[in-house]
Amino acid sequence: MPKDLTPQKIFYMLLRHLKLIFLITALVTLIVYGYSSFFITPTYSASSLILIHNYNEEVTTRATGYYDANQKGRVAVNEIQQSATLASSCVILFNNMPEMTALMSGASVTFEQVEESNFIRITANSANPQVAANVANQLADEAPKCFENMYGKGNGKVDKIYGASAPSDPVSPNIGQNTLYGLVAGFIIGVLLAFMLEIIDTTLKPGDDLAKMYNIPVFAEIVDFEKAG
Repeated sequence: MPKDLTPQKIFYMLLRHLKLIFLITALVTLIVYGYSSFFITPTYSASSLILIHNYNEEVTTRATGYYDANQKGRVAVNEIQQSATLASSCVILFNNMPEMTALMSGASVTFEQVEESNFIRITANSANPQVAANVANQLADEAPKCFENMYGKGNGKVDKIYGASAPSDPVSPNIGQNTLYGLVAGFIIGVLLAFMLEIIDTTLKPGDDLAKMYNIPVFAEIVDFEKAG
């Protein structure tokens, strides 16, 4: 391959190996598509949501002896902030409590604090969509008991906001995305292979190869009559 490469020479070099590049691209794309479709086990994801409170309206009323119906449902800003801090601790707590880990059989589970709020999203991933939903719901139902066992009754509470339902579509593999990656990878492999073939090709090409090698002009070329017919 000539050392003084120009965009034009690279373009014509790729044209000479265009069939090879197309073949490699198509082959890699089909391999990735087939592997994603038939060899990777689909994974389904289901989520439930719980809310952590560091306050308890009934306990506060009993302690102060005062209850204002107009304030029912209203939460102070500092209480929300404290609840968010408590939720962060609960993420670690729920991940390690035996009562919770015992319910994770058949699924991989993550507890995630939603945007530093006092909401915690429980996500279960499994090859079986119904198992994923069941695990997410069981963990959400068990969370209030685990919270009470850890912090005691009256020192806050856990509410289940919504439950999980069995998903109809898997979250992985993303066959379309994987196929696109295979298409790009196949094209790159094809181009690299074309460059390698040019590097190991030591034959003289028609044109100015001889003139560049010996620094003399070429006045004529002898036609290969057999190849030309």
